[in-house]
Amino acid sequence: MGKMTFSDRLKLAMDEGGFTQGSLAEAVGMAQPSIWKLVSGGAKASKKTIQIANVLGVRPEWLSDGDGPMRIGDASHSAPLLVSEKSAQYRIEDGFRIELLDVAVSAGPGAVNTNEFIEIVRTITYTPEQARMMFGNRSEEQIRMINVKGDSMSGTIEPGDLIFVDISIQHFDGDGIYAFLYDDTAHVKRLQKMKDYLLVLSDNSRYQTWDPITRDEMNRVFIYGKVIGSVPQTYRRHG
Repeated sequence: MGKMTFSDRLKLAMDEGGFTQGSLAEAVGMAQPSIWKLVSGGAKASKKTIQIANVLGVRPEWLSDGDGPMRIGDASHSAPLLVSEKSAQYRIEDGFRIELLDVAVSAGPGAVNTNEFIEIVRTITYTPEQARMMFGNRSEEQIRMINVKGDSMSGTIEPGDLIFVDISIQHFDGDGIYAFLYDDTAHVKRLQKMKDYLLVLSDNSRYQTWDPITRDEMNRVFIYGKVIGSVPQTYRRHG
């Protein structure tokens, strides 16, 4: 087992200190999405590392680089790997790990225009309980994630949001939001079936509805999967 990463150390300190992402964010004066990025590995460090360490009661050097003991007075002067056998088993075997959807691989040969997608977070791990609440009985092999760049679905999915795609659904499976390829361009749009043609809809009213995709044009559509949920990745002020 390799050396712990910054996110591993942060999660360990939060678990032992009884902190949630929300409570830690409030304690150090950060937005919760910023804490989420640190916990998920999307960000490797923070300017507030010393303040975070003080709140969690650990040594800043340990939190930042894994140097020395976790806390002042600890007997061990080497950084733990994943601490106890129980917690190591939980993180390795029970974590529900979701990978970034690689649209270039999924689409096969040829260039893909992914201007609607950005790569902010490449992987994220949830606890089994969180995964069941968010994804039901789906397995981690069924789900991929995408960071959305465009605002064509604003009102439902905002720029920067992280969306989760069920890649086991690679055909039209009822009205809903899909990640799909049309010719060589990747999109996240609402698809609706009307008789013998498919409507492509944007929830943002500033975008025009596409011309209907007819049955003869269906071979130009490659569906990556159906969008089953999203979480915000940008700070939003509500008061």
